[in-house]
Amino acid sequence: MPILHAEELTAWCRRIFLAAGVPPEVAHRVAESLVDSNLVGHDSHGVIRVEQYIEMLGDARINPRAEPRIVRETGNTAVIDGGWQFGQVAARQAMDAAIVKAWSGGVAVVQLYQSGHIGRLGEYAAQSLTRDMIGIVTTNNHGSGQVLSPFGGIARRLSPSPIAIAVPGGRDFPIVLDMTTSVVAEGKVRVKRARGEKLPEGWILDPQGLPSTDPADFYGPPLGSLSPLGGAAGYKGFALAFMIDILSGALGGAGCSRRDPPPLRGNGVFLQVINPAVFGAGDRLPQEVAALVEYVRSSPLAPGHDRIQIPGQPEHETRLQRLQTGIPIEDDTWRKLQAIANSLGLSS
Repeated sequence: MPILHAEELTAWCRRIFLAAGVPPEVAHRVAESLVDSNLVGHDSHGVIRVEQYIEMLGDARINPRAEPRIVRETGNTAVIDGGWQFGQVAARQAMDAAIVKAWSGGVAVVQLYQSGHIGRLGEYAAQSLTRDMIGIVTTNNHGSGQVLSPFGGIARRLSPSPIAIAVPGGRDFPIVLDMTTSVVAEGKVRVKRARGEKLPEGWILDPQGLPSTDPADFYGPPLGSLSPLGGAAGYKGFALAFMIDILSGALGGAGCSRRDPPPLRGNGVFLQVINPAVFGAGDRLPQEVAALVEYVRSSPLAPGHDRIQIPGQPEHETRLQRLQTGIPIEDDTWRKLQAIANSLGLSS
């Protein structure tokens, strides 16, 4: 398994996107975002996605020269048409717009549609922390990309409907919740398949609706599905996914999961930013959060556990480790990156 430092891997991916005709600033932005996902341990949203993105460039499902534009706006809201630009570009711009509006108006909601796949949601929620504000991001797959079965069903009906929330007050690391409403993100199944590994119990259902540990039972044919978060209480994960699909798709024009969905292109995105200062909590909120962290950590440990981790802590610790030791890349993923590079006339 190759191990590369972040700068080397970013440069490598940037060269691939440039060779595929992506403008320099966009190529760097996308490469940087993918590698950052690897740095924090979200390999499912890292450079394993390069193959998918190159394919989508090839059949014009991504437009790397599009200029996202506001099509509807009030003082506290906006609807942005991403023009099928890379999601890493469109979503950053959308969150920037929400931050500006919340800074002056207290609370802002921005809806983004016709955006390419935005990658790791926590990246965008954390943008709000630069202004000491709360950031919330949810997505659906623009009506397509259905991989999650409803609780009690076996057929794919929803996207994984992830959610990220970032709050000020982290003293040692950014406090960021970044989770999917399925037991696991589809990309983690993809990573396991690339590594030739079996899946943990409970991740997926096979085409007959039975639990499976074989990634092939998910990708088919016929297709399996991701299990909703919660195990025996999976109705909770399903219900959250259902609501996130509505927030991400019904308001801004991306549309919800539906029969006869369009070809997979990207995400509908809901972004909200809350300015604690307008509630008189500009100084109090970080203090409350820091105190909550300490109180939660004061709990006696359950058997088999050596510490209590706070949202964002695993990503922070993985980043520090991988900045020192490098990023491990699955052999299958590395072979595909090399094959793409060769097909584009780049020397590996």
